[in-house]
Amino acid sequence: MVGRWCQMVVVAGMAALGCLSVAAHAAPSLPSEAQCSDETAKNERLYGIPARLLNSISVVESGRYDRDNKATLAWPWTVTSQGEGKYFPSKAEAIAEVRRLQSKGVKSIDVGCMQINLMYHPDAFASLDEAFDPVNNVGYAARFLKGLFGATDDWVTAASYYHSQTPHLAAAYRARLMKVWDGSGTQVAAYTPPKALPSLKTGKGPMPVPSSSARVDEQRRAWRQQQAAVQDEARLIAAAYRQARLGEYQLRRARMVELRKARGLSPDGY
Repeated sequence: MVGRWCQMVVVAGMAALGCLSVAAHAAPSLPSEAQCSDETAKNERLYGIPARLLNSISVVESGRYDRDNKATLAWPWTVTSQGEGKYFPSKAEAIAEVRRLQSKGVKSIDVGCMQINLMYHPDAFASLDEAFDPVNNVGYAARFLKGLFGATDDWVTAASYYHSQTPHLAAAYRARLMKVWDGSGTQVAAYTPPKALPSLKTGKGPMPVPSSSARVDEQRRAWRQQQAAVQDEARLIAAAYRQARLGEYQLRRARMVELRKARGLSPDGY
């Protein structure tokens, strides 16, 4: 699912990317199993995302095995809630499932090709119909990922944070995603359309080499060191504040004792 923590981090970046948004329109006349991969390829080119990275995220998020293509392909009519993912034959049935869940009070629901969470991204779509439209669903995810890249300056880190910033969750997601992206894990193949349809290949040339995990780990260490430094500084400030307050109290106490002595009273007030 789309990472919860980073909504605030990438709001500015997504706003800046708004001028690049593709106008909402009906999904092309493609089979359901082709619509997600078609849109991820378009958005990778539009936003300068490394080839097949967005598509690989979609496969990790909503992929299911397609016997005809002998590959795992993202499915646009996917709904996930309470840890359970379901694949529906049509958009209408997927929308009906979301409405059923919402009627039961369920709020955290992931939808569509890129599994956008409706609770943590309440303003992403104007309606459920729009949320399940691959054009809108993938477009939002692409802008979100681009915003994460702007915040981290690293595509692998951005892709990991698409799921979660929690270190162990991000690391597990990254490991799974890398297997899909480099082809060593879940088999992924571009949908092969009938001859009457255009090719859905994501591009020509060799697949880009993902950033090394060493760099990701180094970034994480740097972030932890920075957080530790901030916490140390906060502790020093708090200690200084307490010391200053104690000094003020002792000074007031000393003045009170002197005043009582001057008046011939007991220093302790008895």
